[in-house]
Amino acid sequence: MTAKNVYAYTLQPINYEISEAEQRHAQLVIWRSTNKIGTKAWLIMGAVIALSILGIILLKGYSTAFCWVAISCVVLYYLIRKFGLEWYVKRKMNEYPVQEIKGIRLGVQPHGLVMRQQMGQQEGVGAISWKDIYEWYDTPEFMLVNFKVKGQQGAYILPKRLDTKNFSFKTIRTHLNETVGSAKLV
Repeated sequence: MTAKNVYAYTLQPINYEISEAEQRHAQLVIWRSTNKIGTKAWLIMGAVIALSILGIILLKGYSTAFCWVAISCVVLYYLIRKFGLEWYVKRKMNEYPVQEIKGIRLGVQPHGLVMRQQMGQQEGVGAISWKDIYEWYDTPEFMLVNFKVKGQQGAYILPKRLDTKNFSFKTIRTHLNETVGSAKLV
């Protein structure tokens, strides 16, 4: 960063508090991004539908029943994949408790993200270097940063409401683009 934007960094860490609803929403958005129907599956479904429609047009009598069954199977597969899996994932996510994040303060520094947490009478300080971050997502509601430090994986869900003068998302994006690359699509 240049001398023009020295104040792009945190002078006073901000409170980092994430509700259970925000965590669940972020998990679901990331899951949806990984649950895309692949090109090969679309091609197979398209071929089955096309052949079944051709069979309905060209075949007569009870022979078309097989074509209707094939179309029904494709539609059923699509509906289960689109809506059934999401219902199942939501149900499974609700089985595992999510701990509300409170009492943590975050800051942006030239070397990375800094976390401060009060532990009894002492304040613990941890830093996630920009080079420790291996991927990040940027959505309209939040930014997700995945990192690995000393063999341990972790993530920060950064809701857009945290984007303030003391915690600039613009600065975070600049560093992430320089060290990690562009954000993964969601």
